[in-house]
Amino acid sequence: MIKTIVRKEFLATLRDGRLLTLGMALLVLFAGFFLASAYELQQLRAEKHSVGTTAKEQWNTQSVKNPHAAAHYGIYVFKQDTPVAALDPGLRPYTGQSLWMEPHKRNLTRFSPAADQVLAGRFGEASTSFVLTALLPLMIVALTFNSVSQERESGTLRMLHSLGVDAGQLLFGKLLGLMAAFFVVLAPALLLAAVILLGNFAFTLDDALRLLVLMLLLNLYYGIFAALAIAASAYFSTSRTTLFCLLAFWLVSVFIAPRLGAVGAEMLAPNPSASEFWREIKDDIEHGLEHDGDHEQRAKAFEAQLLAQYGVSRKEDLPVGFVSLSRQHNDAYSVKVHALHFDALRDNFIRQQHLSHLGSWLGPSLALRSLSMTLAGMDLAHQRHFEDAAEQYRQYFINLTEDWDRERSRGTERKAIGEEADWRSVADFSYQAPGIGFALRTAELDLLVLLLWLSLSIGMLSFSARRLAP
Repeated sequence: MIKTIVRKEFLATLRDGRLLTLGMALLVLFAGFFLASAYELQQLRAEKHSVGTTAKEQWNTQSVKNPHAAAHYGIYVFKQDTPVAALDPGLRPYTGQSLWMEPHKRNLTRFSPAADQVLAGRFGEASTSFVLTALLPLMIVALTFNSVSQERESGTLRMLHSLGVDAGQLLFGKLLGLMAAFFVVLAPALLLAAVILLGNFAFTLDDALRLLVLMLLLNLYYGIFAALAIAASAYFSTSRTTLFCLLAFWLVSVFIAPRLGAVGAEMLAPNPSASEFWREIKDDIEHGLEHDGDHEQRAKAFEAQLLAQYGVSRKEDLPVGFVSLSRQHNDAYSVKVHALHFDALRDNFIRQQHLSHLGSWLGPSLALRSLSMTLAGMDLAHQRHFEDAAEQYRQYFINLTEDWDRERSRGTERKAIGEEADWRSVADFSYQAPGIGFALRTAELDLLVLLLWLSLSIGMLSFSARRLAP
């Protein structure tokens, strides 16, 4: 019996003019947003490669100079996005795309795409992700709000009841038939996305797995909305009441819950201002962390230790460059302080994220959007992974130039020089992004919430089936 119901619902949905009209409209929207997003991503990746190559070549061709002076010239490194980011740019418009490597200081990422937009560009911020996570569920609501109530109003439900059709099989058959028809409409959009991505971006196995998991989660998400819509249509006596309740749920899930979560997170876990953040770092370097002593005390202790180590009484008599050794000592402490404050700031970002996700209990959209960002590599965790790798490179690059300075100097003299061969010997920044396992571990809570919503929607469908009356 359930096969007959699925087939009947599948064909009826395909013949429904609403499916063709809404499906074509959303397909056009999806294609437009996706083409624009893919083009933007391609241009951004090319720009990063070009600027990175130019910046490194400028570093390589510096004139003969002191190695430390060369280090202050700095090196830029860039975060490369995954092809999946064409479907969901996530935090990319608001987080920096590059890091400037320089001595003595760890920098924040800079040059976010949003900062380069003119005001009119803000009207184009709706993305492919918005179509997938907001508009397609609305289409499901429009298709299913009267799937049962219409049959009740027309008398068809009474006839099916008299024939002994099981209510559970009826509702679940409707769900499967609807999702099959919906997938027929969705398939061209997914095929278009796959063709464009494979034709314009180099895909790794990890990229493909991320895309497949995202597609699976999107279908689970649509299934949640479809199950809730059919359950509501079976529970409420009129189509008007069903439509009102489903639209209210859609608004709460897509718009209100994320906003409430963001406001609550900002209130409960506020971030320090930029000036306060940098001032605290400067104060801790100058005055020292607990039991470390201030800058002057640490410098004197280091000098005494160095003189004892080399068995000399004056720093001028050291067989290596004292100035570079002193800088390395100070920079090591600076790295410690910067790491402490950067970790605290980013831990607070994660705390805010967890607090904001409390809104997921009002609807599944926030959990799905977070999962989408994570699988696209455009979330806080992936950004942090990149920044930590860049900081490791900064320490390598700065310590290498200080080693040259130390080895080519004696005592307090500052005569060390470096040349093009030295600059070219600095290895390029090679960043290995984390795999899909990292993404899934990061999004465990969101995945759990989405599965809970799936269980709840199936439970509500079963509950409505038990209470279904003709």
